[in-house]
Amino acid sequence: MQWAAFLSFLLGACYTPGPNIILAMNTARVFGYKKAVPLMSGMTCGLLAVMTIGAFSNIVIASVIPQILPWVRVAGCGYMLWFAWKIGTSRAPNENGTGAEMKVPKFADGFVLQFLNPKVIIFGFSAMSIFIAPWTNSKTVYLLAVLFITFNCSLAFNLWAVFGHFQGKLLPKYGRAISITMALILAWYAISLSGLLTLLKIS
Repeated sequence: MQWAAFLSFLLGACYTPGPNIILAMNTARVFGYKKAVPLMSGMTCGLLAVMTIGAFSNIVIASVIPQILPWVRVAGCGYMLWFAWKIGTSRAPNENGTGAEMKVPKFADGFVLQFLNPKVIIFGFSAMSIFIAPWTNSKTVYLLAVLFITFNCSLAFNLWAVFGHFQGKLLPKYGRAISITMALILAWYAISLSGLLTLLKIS
């Protein structure tokens, strides 16, 4: 087991900002950490499900991923762009101005996002196929790896949510600018993960 490589891969994939972290951080910024907990619980359960499927269906997924990934990318892009639009155009409950009042993302939003997030699917499959499968076929090890990866991802977006919570408390007057920035970052993630940028470069 290449522990140094595995842990470096894990740190880079889990703790750097992605769709989960952006959504969790913005929700905590607008509504407070407590109201972001259901969303993050959904993310954690969805991650656990995706990682478990990836771990115990490694061979099947290896042959299926090339066929389903384009469809996942398109669906995930649309789902994340919808979230980006809601973040960028909605207003927080204590804000004045145009736009509908922002609603707190729920458990189901976080759960479904994991199955439409190409980053999560590719990350889970890569972790299992590159670092675990060549080393062992023990179901116990696979399960421990799933739990360890899910724990780290959950810890990451909880930490970022705490940051978002204090950001909302300390910088309330910049809320609108931060919302638009978050929306643009999430939209960029959606488009880049969809593969559209690669297609545009080729064309």
